Amino acid sequence: MPWITIQWHFNSLFADSNSIFWNVLVPPLLFAIHGFIATWMAVWCLFHPYNAIFVPGTRIQLPLTPGIFPKRRSKLSQAVAATVTETLLTTADIRTKVETLLTESNIYLSVDLFIESVLVEFRDITKLHRLASDVAELSPTLLHHILDSTIDSIETGKDRRLATMVSKIFDELILSAKITSDQAEAISAFLMDTLVTPAKIRAALLALLSPANISALDDSIQNHAGTAYKILAKLIGIKRVCYECRNFLEKETHESQRVIGDLIKRFNIQDQITNQIANFDLRSLPLQTISRCKENLVIFVESFLVTYRNDLLQAVNKIESEAMASVRAAIVHFNPASIPPTWINRIKQDLAHFAYLYLNRELGVLLEKAIPALGMYSLIAQKIDLFSAEQIEDVVKRICHQELLWLEIFGGIIGFFLGILQILVNAMH
Repeated sequence: MPWITIQWHFNSLFADSNSIFWNVLVPPLLFAIHGFIATWMAVWCLFHPYNAIFVPGTRIQLPLTPGIFPKRRSKLSQAVAATVTETLLTTADIRTKVETLLTESNIYLSVDLFIESVLVEFRDITKLHRLASDVAELSPTLLHHILDSTIDSIETGKDRRLATMVSKIFDELILSAKITSDQAEAISAFLMDTLVTPAKIRAALLALLSPANISALDDSIQNHAGTAYKILAKLIGIKRVCYECRNFLEKETHESQRVIGDLIKRFNIQDQITNQIANFDLRSLPLQTISRCKENLVIFVESFLVTYRNDLLQAVNKIESEAMASVRAAIVHFNPASIPPTWINRIKQDLAHFAYLYLNRELGVLLEKAIPALGMYSLIAQKIDLFSAEQIEDVVKRICHQELLWLEIFGGIIGFFLGILQILVNAMH
């Protein structure tokens, strides 16, 4: 009978104290120690040895050297990087988080902090002078680079920012500009002294009354004028009169210039020019004319920059010291206290509102470009791959120290129960 047999074995097993120690207590303890050590060795082999071990005198590498984590460090880094970028920190997650934080109030706080920090820096005289010197030294190079890159963009036709800028200046300043009476008088005086002089008017009349032009005038009257005007022209002798005027202008130089000067005074030419200039308004011109003027101004500015590129760049190099001095003086004499608080608050609000509208509109495009450019996968993989074996062990143990310890204890517990099972098996026999 099995039960009687098991009972007999137990009785024989516990016959004396020496037998109890060796047959009952020792096996569970040995199995528990074996399970604990085996589990501890398994955990130890995850990280150790740090480097490969070879059979002495050969190139034969011992198995399980180096440890599992040191040996698979490259694959571990790629797996962690893939997990972080594809599961834990995806582009959609980043965009959702950024959209949550992207409020006008948050942007205003950032703008306010930035402007206040800048104003504080400007109040520090030492830092202000140092900033002025640094920016002044950079200004010639920056100006040269801006001018050079702008002209390059104009030549290639890839950038229309200058054309847009000139158009806005034309619309906001030139189109609405009004010449004052004093300015009109100064301009008319300049024109009278340089262009509308008796000598130049005499030269212009001589060029106008050339024999070819006189013949053309007579032919035009005969072919296109009415009968009465043809008869009047014959009576007066238009051709003869023109030739007499030409002879007078050509032969009587001083006299003709004196006559022209007297006529200029009598006709009040300067006053008429002054009135025309003072009353001139571009906005009174037809829209098509205004548009053509703006286009011509843009073409003129772009052509001027491209044509005189080398001269402009040389001029920038020549005014290097003046540019540095001007920038330095402008920064040093800047006084933040002179700025009205209401103006500063309005600037903060305008900047925050502009940044909010821009980011709210372009956030998706910016993140699509920025996140791949950051190279999160490569960065994480590279960082982990640069970890030493000791660092990997330290990181893993810091994360799951308790779990690894309990794993070793659990191995001892399993060994203990296997020892008890062994006693039962022996008792059955």
